Amino acid sequence: MSKATWESTTKPILVLTICSLVASLMLALVNSVTAPVIEANEKAATLVAYVEVLPTVSDATELEEITDYTTAGITGAVRAPDGSIAMQASESGYNGGMVNVIIGFDTAGTMTGIHVDASSQTSGIGTNVALPDYLAQFDGLTAGENIAKGQGYDAVTGATYSTDALFAAINDCINCYNELA
Repeated sequence: MSKATWESTTKPILVLTICSLVASLMLALVNSVTAPVIEANEKAATLVAYVEVLPTVSDATELEEITDYTTAGITGAVRAPDGSIAMQASESGYNGGMVNVIIGFDTAGTMTGIHVDASSQTSGIGTNVALPDYLAQFDGLTAGENIAKGQGYDAVTGATYSTDALFAAINDCINCYNELA
């Protein structure tokens, strides 16, 4: 191999390969250190949201995790000491981003609260499905039957995918409540 070939072809390829390997190893190391912290923070935020939607609960330590559900889309469920239930559902919205919904129901099947995280949706459009004024239309919702857009409930204009994901997640929660109640 000539010196010109080494300098112009082989050396740059070798240097880029070594730099890529070092960068990959550093990213893997950072991920292994931060992943447990991120998971713990997400769990803490979920517990706070469960407490928000269950007015009879003042502390997350009162909640009992429920694992014996089979409803698709449900990512977690808890029961309060008084028998009320909260569940979390996630559905795919715009561009594959998830709309996460946590709903609490009392023992009679009436919604006690709703928490929506649509932060992965388009800002100012899809994120509008999480606005308190929009969510107010679900006040008094019961687990008697699934809901649909245009049948007593409005969609967010311009946010079809996000709205569809919200309604699907709400229906997942209704179905899970009926499975567990």
